[in-house]
Amino acid sequence: MLENLTIGESYFFRDIQTFDKLRKVLKEKPSWNVLSIGCSRGEEVYSTAIVCNEVGVECRIKGIDVNFQRITQARKGCYQFWSVRFLSKEDIERYFNIVDGQYCIKDVYKKNVEFIHGNILDTGTEIFGTKEKFDIIFTRRVLLYIDNLEPVIHKISSLLKDDGFLILGAGEYFPEVLEHFTPAFADVGTFYRKVKLKHDETHKHKGFLSKTRSEKTKINFQLDTRAEPSDSSREYTQQKVQHQPKELEIVNLLKKTIDGIDLEERIRLIEEYITGKSYDRAYELIKESCKKYPTNYVLWKYRTLVELENSDLESAKNSLQRAIFLNSADDEIWQLKHALDFRTKFK
Repeated sequence: MLENLTIGESYFFRDIQTFDKLRKVLKEKPSWNVLSIGCSRGEEVYSTAIVCNEVGVECRIKGIDVNFQRITQARKGCYQFWSVRFLSKEDIERYFNIVDGQYCIKDVYKKNVEFIHGNILDTGTEIFGTKEKFDIIFTRRVLLYIDNLEPVIHKISSLLKDDGFLILGAGEYFPEVLEHFTPAFADVGTFYRKVKLKHDETHKHKGFLSKTRSEKTKINFQLDTRAEPSDSSREYTQQKVQHQPKELEIVNLLKKTIDGIDLEERIRLIEEYITGKSYDRAYELIKESCKKYPTNYVLWKYRTLVELENSDLESAKNSLQRAIFLNSADDEIWQLKHALDFRTKFK
């Protein structure tokens, strides 16, 4: 069942801006202990190993995944072209040996890399040892498949050293993360740094998060339209805005995580939300994306699908009309029309 339910889509240097920031962070000190949660076939782990090597720092990297087949593939370190499709010819020659048509990571990047079959939430076993802590934890495209995030984020926080980094996927937004972490860069993005909140601040966070969950929404993009433009040239900072209410600050920060990703990555994230049946999160991202890219038929198609899943038939009709107008040649759009007509008939 796990083989079918877990998604293994990945590729080398996915979200290249994340690895650009990683290069800056790694310059802080000479050695790092890194964990990749949901490492799949190992592309993220080896991408990190390559960056560590190029920056000239020592890194011990562990990857963990519940899917045994993918862990086996990660240990082997050989990939089809799909995993390296965004690399230049020069990078492929630098990082890989081509063996029987596969791209096998060179041994120099396998140094101090370990892959573990397991689940960080398993009780009764201590996968990493009682005292091991990490400087950086990747958990990209993992949290969006989890309904109850609090215990997971608490576990991740406990595995991080004080002032350690949590790295999410581009465009992911989870208010619960801000209970333990603060954006590490001025342009928000994907990097978060562990912080110790004062008791009163923790209480405010929990109050806001409880309210958010009770309303069954992760973010309301209408609350703030005055987000400052990002400045990727600024060094990362732990300072947070002091002049706005905590609720508005959180919404503002989360909105920025969406503003910085392109259409392709938005669609990819929406598809993963839908696959994980996280329809509320998918819908918030779709609505915001439709405003930014109003002529993209794929967004209106997915909007129709989610509205249909949420039994909002009138909205689904309107979205479907937009999708048909933009691309009447898409067979999936007509399949949605048949489904919508059927649901409307028997409503």
